[in-house]
Amino acid sequence: MGYPSRTTAFRASSPSRTAAILAGAYAAAGALWIYFSDRLVASFPLSLDALTRLNTAKGWVYVAATGALLYAFIRRALERERALGAELVAGEERYRTLVEESLAAIYVIQDDRFLYVNRRWEELFGWSREEAVGGLSVEDTIAPEDRALVRRNLRRRFSGEADRLSYSFRARARDGRLVEIEVAGTLTAIGGRPAVIGTAVDRTELNRLQRESEREQKLRILGLLAGGVAHDVANVLHSITALAQLLETSLPAGPAREDAVEIRRCADRAVAMTRQILAFGRGGGAPAIDLDLNAAVRECLPMLRAAAGGAVALEVELQDGLGGVRCAPGQIEQVLLNLTVNARDAMPRGGRVRLTTRRVALPDGTKPRAELAVTDDGAGMDRATLERVFEPFFTTKKEGRGTGLGLPTVQRIAELAGGTVAVESEPGRGTAVRVLLPLV
Repeated sequence: MGYPSRTTAFRASSPSRTAAILAGAYAAAGALWIYFSDRLVASFPLSLDALTRLNTAKGWVYVAATGALLYAFIRRALERERALGAELVAGEERYRTLVEESLAAIYVIQDDRFLYVNRRWEELFGWSREEAVGGLSVEDTIAPEDRALVRRNLRRRFSGEADRLSYSFRARARDGRLVEIEVAGTLTAIGGRPAVIGTAVDRTELNRLQRESEREQKLRILGLLAGGVAHDVANVLHSITALAQLLETSLPAGPAREDAVEIRRCADRAVAMTRQILAFGRGGGAPAIDLDLNAAVRECLPMLRAAAGGAVALEVELQDGLGGVRCAPGQIEQVLLNLTVNARDAMPRGGRVRLTTRRVALPDGTKPRAELAVTDDGAGMDRATLERVFEPFFTTKKEGRGTGLGLPTVQRIAELAGGTVAVESEPGRGTAVRVLLPLV
């Protein structure tokens, strides 16, 4: 849909109006000239030949006079039309610049189709104006989960229930990415049928910052909670450690003594993880040291197999010569325990969990990183759940089964180590969590 041209409308109506004025003026001047000139000629006693010459002269005078008047009138009309046209063209150009250079995406929709989109809309959604106008349905630009919301609000607009409406939803760009936008629109009429003129503002980054702020607030709350219970938990774990040591010294060499040793080691790791939870909640951490990633994984395998349970098979594949990473003591165990427990809970009837390490080359050509990945064959997650997995205290588990701190803890540990976390999941196809850490 192009811009409505007021200049075109003006030029279409001006000629007929000007012609009517000129015709009327010409007829009136001719009638007055004939009437008064005939009366004046009749007052002189002239011969027929002289009368003929006088009438001929009178006609030429009329032609010259009316020609001069018409020239002046037409020139003035054309100059005025040119000035008005230039003013309208300048106004239209200002209007075009205002719309095209707007920071908000501007659009017009009618009958579920786009009639017009501006340049910012093209940048935001990825479709060109030629592709969008007439050929693109409004629903093509909306995330499937939010289409019902948009349809409901459009019905309210077109029915007149709400001629002005503002709300937010997730839009879908041409490349499939989701964009969080806020739209506002007003009801109008084009061609005698209702239409909506609207604006859309990209709120993706702002919403991300708001979620990050909410996350930090929750982490501060977590720090207070952790500070209240960490010492009591540590005291209980120290008691377990002491009893395990006593049991270890009192048992003869054999399987029972080895079990006692493993109990003491698990209790020591739990103490270390308790300290890390406290440091995590307070936004800090214990001093980082260089760790052999594969060695750290092997050391906590017995604990992970116990956490996974008998119905879940834990498969381990570690790349030789991977190298080390820089983390605080106990953080690798904490990451693996959280991810293993999440994988186990996603497979209540049992399944398989794969734990792998490998060296990964990044697309930007920077130094390779170590990837620590945990993959399960569980139920997987839909897009809405996937978008909230790093939100503290968010959980889909039954009450009493989860705190919603597993993946946020993993993310914070990765960030403290200079790394990142990526989660891939689809309903019915399991989940893969990949932690990338800088190699030392």
